[in-house]
Amino acid sequence: MNYLQICLIAYLFGSFPTALIIVKLFAKKDVRSEESGNMGAMNTLRMVKKNKGLTLAIIAFLIVWLTDCAKAIFAIIITQYLIPNSVLVITLASFFVVLGHNYPIWLKGKGGRGASSLMGILMYLNWPVFFYWLITVFLGSVITELIIRIIKKQSFVFKTIFKAISDQIAGRLIGEILAVFMVYFVDRQLFYPVLFTTILIIYRHKDRLIKQLIQN
Repeated sequence: MNYLQICLIAYLFGSFPTALIIVKLFAKKDVRSEESGNMGAMNTLRMVKKNKGLTLAIIAFLIVWLTDCAKAIFAIIITQYLIPNSVLVITLASFFVVLGHNYPIWLKGKGGRGASSLMGILMYLNWPVFFYWLITVFLGSVITELIIRIIKKQSFVFKTIFKAISDQIAGRLIGEILAVFMVYFVDRQLFYPVLFTTILIIYRHKDRLIKQLIQN
């Protein structure tokens, strides 16, 4: 029963619709209705900037990002209290808090992509690993984008395959995959929580990729 409670608690924390509330308060808009339609900090920044200016947009971005980090942290704290010192518990709580963020049942499964929640989990469990993760994602993204752009110019086949997928999205996803391997070598206890949450984050991008393919 405790394991079921852990999954439910984490999911409920994750499904708190931070971006939806903040964009409603700041811009009187539904965060899912414009720009990328994603219920996350970056889309909050875009929508509030478009309607209310940069200063309020930055404030709104920080509120959403910090709250999405915090709800994941609280989920981990509570679940660790129920069953302490368990990698399985951390893995379950991490997975279900990101699942709740990405697919909140009361918003018909239309949530965010989960990166902020994963950041919160890493910040709470191991600060150095969080920074290593962040650096790996950033460097992996930049290097991947550069490689893709170079190959696109040289290869017609590669250009045809990737013409509908932005370099930025591909770079970010590969950066997040590389970060999983980095965590494996730095902190084995965090490997499975990061692995399964990253799978959710990558899967959540499928709608955006399909939309780009249709548009092109």
